[in-house]
Amino acid sequence: MAAQYVRSQLSQPHQQRYTLVFKNGELLRHQDSLSVAQYQQDARLVQIQAEAERR
Repeated sequence: MAAQYVRSQLSQPHQQRYTLVFKNGELLRHQDSLSVAQYQQDARLVQIQAEAERR
């Protein structure tokens, strides 16, 4: 299992999440930075969108 660096601050208690958009229209929502790193070189990936933080 790969190690994951998690940065936590008092003003930002939750990890940033992302939505991955693929050429076929598929969305992968609520992905962490490790998942984003794994998909970055995927030829099917069109866009990475940062999600707004929910409180």
